[in-house]
Amino acid sequence: MQAFSLLSLISIMKKIFLAIVIVGVIGIVIWAVKFREPVGPEYVTEIVEIGTLTQSVEATGKVESMERIDLNFRTSGRISEMNVNVGNEVKKGQILARLESRALLSRVSDAQAQVDKEKADYDKLLAGSSDQGIQVSEDTVTQKQQDVSAAENALANLRVKRKTEQDNLKEKAITVLNNEVLVSELAIEVIDNTLDDPDANSSYAYITSDKNAAQLSRDNANNKITSVDVVVDVLTVNSSDTDVLAGLDDGKLMLDSVKDALSDAMIVLKTADTTYSFTESDIDTLKSNIQTKQTTVNTSQTNIVTAKTNWTDKIAYYNDQVANAEDAVAQVQSALRVAQSQLELEKSPPRDFEINAQKAKISQAEAALNLALANLEEAVIRSPLNGTITKKYYEAGEQTSLSSPVLEMIGQATLEIEVDISESDIAKVIVAQDAQITLDAFGDEKVYIGSVTFVDPAETLISDVVYYKVKVAFSDSGQVKPGMTANVTIVTDSKENVLFVPFRAVKSRNGDKYVEVFINGQAVERDVVVGLRGDEGIEIISGIEAGDEVITFIKEK
Repeated sequence: MQAFSLLSLISIMKKIFLAIVIVGVIGIVIWAVKFREPVGPEYVTEIVEIGTLTQSVEATGKVESMERIDLNFRTSGRISEMNVNVGNEVKKGQILARLESRALLSRVSDAQAQVDKEKADYDKLLAGSSDQGIQVSEDTVTQKQQDVSAAENALANLRVKRKTEQDNLKEKAITVLNNEVLVSELAIEVIDNTLDDPDANSSYAYITSDKNAAQLSRDNANNKITSVDVVVDVLTVNSSDTDVLAGLDDGKLMLDSVKDALSDAMIVLKTADTTYSFTESDIDTLKSNIQTKQTTVNTSQTNIVTAKTNWTDKIAYYNDQVANAEDAVAQVQSALRVAQSQLELEKSPPRDFEINAQKAKISQAEAALNLALANLEEAVIRSPLNGTITKKYYEAGEQTSLSSPVLEMIGQATLEIEVDISESDIAKVIVAQDAQITLDAFGDEKVYIGSVTFVDPAETLISDVVYYKVKVAFSDSGQVKPGMTANVTIVTDSKENVLFVPFRAVKSRNGDKYVEVFINGQAVERDVVVGLRGDEGIEIISGIEAGDEVITFIKEK
């Protein structure tokens, strides 16, 4: 009984212990879920490959009996060569006729020359600079340093000269202002002598209003003179330009008030009557004194204007000269920095981005050459397949028209396929392009070869969508029968040994293309130059390298 009780107690303790462990595990799990670190985004990536990139257009049509093929140039012009006659058998790719194409040949030559130049520049970039090139760059840096020293010295001398001349003119303006204060004071004395003449008192008694006006003008002028005199006393060549200019302006106002006072004094004399003690001769003398001071004040006004103009004109002149000199210094300093950068560039090995940039230039030049060759090819009629010439509508020397064929032929095979190509793809399709054909009757394993024999220049509307009729002829129809459903793949372009990435890897921003490369767990943007848009992806001319891991999709967690 005791043993049974002991076993029961042990069993209960085991259950209690197990319950504690389970609760602890649950608590740890809850804590881990609640406080776990946030997981970053998950990246889907692909490795950048080098290989053959093919661009093609696919369509489906019915096998039909082949009609005669009209052949024409893809551009108008004068025929320079007609190499076949009616009844001649021709091979696929054989040149049947050619237009005059000196301008197109010239463009091909120019494009080839550009390709050669870019390749030569690439070789030069890899070779690095010669000792002679480095020496030339060092000499250029030395010359630019001398240019900077000369420009800085010229600027320093100009600033010294500016200060000297402007200080002289400023001091002269202050002197003129002092002189004109004295002139004004002497003019006031003449006015005082006129208005306070004891012999004229009886005469002035009848013109009290005129005399009062003259006295008021004189007092106003006196106040102006006193105010300017106070300012002039403290003006020196070290005073600010603003203070001196304000003093000159006050001086002009002072002279204006003196002129008004002189004019009012003259009015008093003109209205005064002669007396026994104030004769006509006395009046004339006072008038003459007034007129003399009026002339002097006019001259003083001119002096102030001249002094101010000479000074401010010189300020403006030197401001322009100094600004030009400062620009000259900035320019030679910029030229020095360029020369120093060029020297560093001459001494440094080519960097990866420079090599990639030059490779891109080569690719662009080759693309231009291919375009020029393509344009030249538009002036050539090649046989789209093996066959026989049945009609010839033009001879050498005649002008062709895009609206009428030049030659007519029939192929050795008797079957063709007419397919509808959308307007988004039709620009890629031209006569004589190769095509791969599979038929539902034989399965995808049996592939026939054909070529494009006709591209309809006029559109066809199917359910309000624009399509263009294209005919593809079999090179060898074998057991193919009319009416069979055919799947046509027209190879429109192909490049070998090119770098390419999936379509989803290439992104656009503000017209520029870029990809995101997965490096050390992070997405790093790289600008790229793209080329052919193929079936398997997009060609990358520059920006990344083979083996890089590009991001095609980001899944946020």
